[in-house]
Amino acid sequence: CNQCEYQATTYRTLKRHKESKHEGVRYPCDQCDHKATTSGNLKQHKARKHEGICYPCSQCDYKGNTSESLKRHKERNHKGIFYPCDQCDFKSTTSGYLKIHKESKHEGVRYPCDQC
Repeated sequence: CNQCEYQATTYRTLKRHKESKHEGVRYPCDQCDHKATTSGNLKQHKARKHEGICYPCSQCDYKGNTSESLKRHKERNHKGIFYPCDQCDFKSTTSGYLKIHKESKHEGVRYPCDQC
């Protein structure tokens, strides 16, 4: 980030950081005073707080906001599925996170600001 010390591993993450931390972009809830920093967070807020939607885990007390978050929870906490890095001791719970790890930690991939 050209405005602080933050370093992103993906362009999307850098863009989201700049919008929420430096540009003050907020997504207001139309049902209460909550203001989310991302549209995804607003969607989760509305589902959990106003629509009562949750996805309970059958193996513990966890309740997910989305079916995808429940799926990720189960993979991380109950199935023991890991994707090990072949260059260090890092283990990821998803192949996507492993790819991001390898790019940022071993290949030096960074996403510079497109505005400067």
